[in-house]
Amino acid sequence: MKAPPFLLCLGILLVSLVTASGQSQSEMNLQAQKDFEKADAKLNSVYKKLIAALDAGGQAKLKAAQRAWIAFRDAEAEFQADAEARGGSMAPLIRAATAEELTKKRTEQLSVVIGTFSEKDARIPKK
Repeated sequence: MKAPPFLLCLGILLVSLVTASGQSQSEMNLQAQKDFEKADAKLNSVYKKLIAALDAGGQAKLKAAQRAWIAFRDAEAEFQADAEARGGSMAPLIRAATAEELTKKRTEQLSVVIGTFSEKDARIPKK
């Protein structure tokens, strides 16, 4: 069975991180978690800006969508970590890197919506 391209790219990235920086696995795991937390903080900021601009119906829909998306993100990150490094010391890095990548994509998605609203509604400041 061939590995999905995402896993191959992640493996190459991890090897380059190890050789370039000489960090231990636990240090890389901690850095990956910090990178995810930074991306998550940015997502939360964009989410708050968007939710403030929506009416009650839009807010309810966004909240439901965001809860479902978070469940997907977390499950996908767990799956990728298990598929690539089940039980291994690299699993936390893969989990955090996957969550970070998905979080950045979600931030971009919500930012596009904010851009659409910004053109129509003065309540959302342009970037």
